[in-house]
Amino acid sequence: MKGRLVVVVMLAGVVLGALIMSQHLQVNMKSGVRVVENDLNHNTPLEEPRRHDQVNKKADSVAVTENDLNDKTPLGDIRRQGQIILPDKAAIDKLSAAAVFRTYHSYLDNVDILCSRKLRMGNLGDGGWEICDDREYRPVKPCIVYSFGINFDFTFDDDTAKNYECGVFSFDPSMKKNSYQRSARVRFLNVGIDRENTVNGQHWEMHTLGRVKAMLNHQEKVIDVLKMDVERSEWRSLPEMVASRNLSSVRQLLVEYHGKCTDRDACIPMLKVLKDVHDLGFRKFYVHKNPVCQIKSSLFPVVRTQCYEVHYINTNLKVH
Repeated sequence: MKGRLVVVVMLAGVVLGALIMSQHLQVNMKSGVRVVENDLNHNTPLEEPRRHDQVNKKADSVAVTENDLNDKTPLGDIRRQGQIILPDKAAIDKLSAAAVFRTYHSYLDNVDILCSRKLRMGNLGDGGWEICDDREYRPVKPCIVYSFGINFDFTFDDDTAKNYECGVFSFDPSMKKNSYQRSARVRFLNVGIDRENTVNGQHWEMHTLGRVKAMLNHQEKVIDVLKMDVERSEWRSLPEMVASRNLSSVRQLLVEYHGKCTDRDACIPMLKVLKDVHDLGFRKFYVHKNPVCQIKSSLFPVVRTQCYEVHYINTNLKVH
């Protein structure tokens, strides 16, 4: 009799535990993707897609096989020399001109982490950018977004402010407009991003990321999304962001990298910048090749671009 009573009590405990869990978590058994309580109670414009759109997460790894080493097809050199995982800096220094070119255009064109849900803010064409909406990385208000490089296109900024309800700060000195409050959540500032605090030859006020954060009283804040489309100034700005560790407090980095990488000596420092960003914990979840900048080269059998729009998440800065 005692044995039966123990079994009944245990079963009752299991049922009670299941009932409690069901109030906090729903699980789609087919996909294995969870909708958490925050999503069920989310009141931003993005709530419905999160509740109903569920996706499997899978990760693939790529290795150079013996078949690749013996590959005689037009893609053989790419598979052997176009590295999608960057080597250390000492190894980068030893790469040939062909290997540098092939690695640059292979690495930037491939992702190394999966974001299950990407949401494009802004135009479908030029001016729009993807935000990773996975629970670990999505902006959650009160959130902060920095958008460097506007060129009179605020569609990304406006969509992000509307849908994520973030404070968005838009920067572009090339527009030659005075700083102003564009809307309740979007503020335009007539300054740009650089490796130093200066006024450049075009009479633009330029600042480091650290100085910009200090100007806005964001020194101790996480920047949920930092977007940069600054026409090659990314190569000047990013090394300072890495060295100062200010990039470490950015959760998502969206940057357009500009450059052909046809000059070996000029491209090796660019690969090292990409390596530094990777080593801080940033992983590419989406890449878009801007077709406006396409180039052709005998070193790559298919068309490349000079403008890679690369979207990262910082794996060391998840939302808790």
